[in-house]
Amino acid sequence: MGMAQAVPIIFQQPLLTIDRKTTSQMSKTSLKKQHALMERSDMEQLILELYEARKEAKEYLDFFVQPDIDAKLRRARTAIDKEAARVTRGRARPRVTRVKRFIKDITSLNPGAEPSCEIMTYTVERFCAVGSANWIKESTARSLAKLMADTVKAADLGGVLSLFLPRITAAVEAIRADKFYNSDFRELMTETLQDAINSLTCAPE
Repeated sequence: MGMAQAVPIIFQQPLLTIDRKTTSQMSKTSLKKQHALMERSDMEQLILELYEARKEAKEYLDFFVQPDIDAKLRRARTAIDKEAARVTRGRARPRVTRVKRFIKDITSLNPGAEPSCEIMTYTVERFCAVGSANWIKESTARSLAKLMADTVKAADLGGVLSLFLPRITAAVEAIRADKFYNSDFRELMTETLQDAINSLTCAPE
């Protein structure tokens, strides 16, 4: 394949840089200003319209009214189990985007650190077992390793690391290393876990 010709006009600097954090803060500020101008009846109507218009809002508000986190966790675990069971001839084929969505279904409810880390840790445990017995493609393995690192950090920030780190460590140590594929997976998860622990402000002994 030949080299493409150079584009004659080159921008030395980007025309526009979008700071997502700043944009989010601006949106919240605008929302607060608008809320201050609304009558109570208008606010009630807005909430009802949002409830009917958006599935995510309905789930959030339903949980707000009746916060049954145990039922939510059971459904999420069942969905994750189905993805973990997607194995054909020794090759695991979980759909990582779906797994992340099932986790987000819990974390987006803001149920607290323990339920959020519970579903993340459960996912790590399930896929450590899957990777121990089956081949997982590299991109999926790296996504799972990142999830594990994120779980360690979230547990540390939430003050629940002592509850979940032993489970994560046990899951990684239980990965077999008798085949080339699970040996590579174990090495990746072991190194990632150690890096995650080392990155903590106060690494556990």
